[in-house]
Amino acid sequence: MRRLAVLVLLLAMPAVAQDGVAQDGAALFNGGDGLQPRLGGADGPVLPQGQFSCAGCHGADGRGGTEGGAQTAPAIGWTSLATATPQRPAYDEPAFARLLTQGITPSGRTISARMPRFQGSDQAIAALSAHLRDLDAWERQGLGADTLTVALPADPAAREAALAAIAAFNRDGGSFGRRVMIGDPAFLDLDATIATLLPRLHRAEDARVQRLLSDDSGLRPYQENSQARRVADSMNRLGPHLPRLLSQGIEVQAVGPLPQAMGWALQSGRDARAAHAYAATLAALTLLRDLGRQPTRSRFEDMLERLDLDPMIQVYRQNGP
Repeated sequence: MRRLAVLVLLLAMPAVAQDGVAQDGAALFNGGDGLQPRLGGADGPVLPQGQFSCAGCHGADGRGGTEGGAQTAPAIGWTSLATATPQRPAYDEPAFARLLTQGITPSGRTISARMPRFQGSDQAIAALSAHLRDLDAWERQGLGADTLTVALPADPAAREAALAAIAAFNRDGGSFGRRVMIGDPAFLDLDATIATLLPRLHRAEDARVQRLLSDDSGLRPYQENSQARRVADSMNRLGPHLPRLLSQGIEVQAVGPLPQAMGWALQSGRDARAAHAYAATLAALTLLRDLGRQPTRSRFEDMLERLDLDPMIQVYRQNGP
């Protein structure tokens, strides 16, 4: 009975690769662990696993590496590999394995020794090629020939602001002929994107306020019951108090989102919070357009992290009524 129980347990266990390493294609692509690199050729010196990864040279989206505007590594998404070119036939699984381990293309050409040759189990190489297929689909999900699909924020105020910004963006031509649509699967999750950008937008506004105060010693930050006649602060803090301050003839310098966002908020009777959501949505959509006709989600996320939000804010000055 005990032997039968052990047998049942063994049969129920998932299969494990012979080398004992879980064959995770994404981990292989991003970290290189599970593949043994050799420098200069299949017989070259062995390098530590993880020292080279596909993503490190070919980009997190597999679209190819660039440096100084020049391409330094080709695209390796499966769509690119499986498409024949004038230089080579299309790759299939065996051809991909040969390229990876020997550096030989389907046309018989040996690629540059700058790309290491990798040794690994059949399971590892199969997992990597499967990930390249999945990567193509994930990177371009929601991206159609003439549409780009986004998911809206859950918050009602942010949702309304996002819809208004999308409408304005589409009126301005969209992104390389693509209109932004609402749907699933989405290329862009506006809920997460706005949540990422809003704190950074507020920090950029606070930094601009500090510059104003530093450059003009006569300005004071807003404080309740202050007797200051010249005030500089963010629109978030000044917003509810602006009518009273202006009616008292106080000079106000308010730092807030770009005029397009503020104009929409004023016309719609919305507050500064909604204006910021509009500005964050427009910043994200403009970034998508800047990525060109063939954006990928990884490149968008990378550019979003480095996006300079200072151009998205404005100083609004007014002296009394």
